Amino acid sequence: MLGRRERAKAEKRARILAAARALFEERGFERTSMSEVARAADVAEGTVFQHAATKVELLMMVVDALWGAHERATTTTSLSAFAAPGTATAGGETAERIAELISPLVTAMRRWSELATWVAREILFGADMPHRRRVLDRVDRLEEQIAARLKDGRADASGAIGAARDGATGTAVEEPGAAAGARLIVAGVLAELNRSRQRRIDGEDVDVVLRRLIDLVVAGAGAAR
Repeated sequence: MLGRRERAKAEKRARILAAARALFEERGFERTSMSEVARAADVAEGTVFQHAATKVELLMMVVDALWGAHERATTTTSLSAFAAPGTATAGGETAERIAELISPLVTAMRRWSELATWVAREILFGADMPHRRRVLDRVDRLEEQIAARLKDGRADASGAIGAARDGATGTAVEEPGAAAGARLIVAGVLAELNRSRQRRIDGEDVDVVLRRLIDLVVAGAGAAR
């Protein structure tokens, strides 16, 4: 059980998160200041800086909280919707499952295009800060999930389950193609977020663009067997 001090800190953090999210959505990232977040959360401005050293870190704090809530809400669904590792899947089914994994990013882009662009930039080019590191950990886990789907599809296509085996030693061999493919898909999503913000792509076409990217990566992973 949390003590009084810990409860008070948690309550302030929750108010800061709620205020920051509301202001970012209402006013946009650039037009929101840390002092406005403090006033909306009914805390001292210094308290906001104790939780996030910069405004970009505050955005990463919000993203981490939202992403975590999404993961908790979809854990059961995800476990039942996706085949267990090693389950045979056709290429089209593999692409569908990967599309489901990245769908929260696409949804975020459509709902919060300006914020999503800032998040993408921070993930790719941001300074090493605590909340950014936590978001990067989530990105890494997403890439691992995508890579697992690519490996499953590749195993089905080759008629073998699990990792490739070294013919001489019988030991498992890493499949760098799946990891590289997963990174390519995630990087492609982030790139399309920036393209959308720059009005170089119609938001309604994002699903088509991303599905084409996924199909290409899945086909490449299968051809590499």
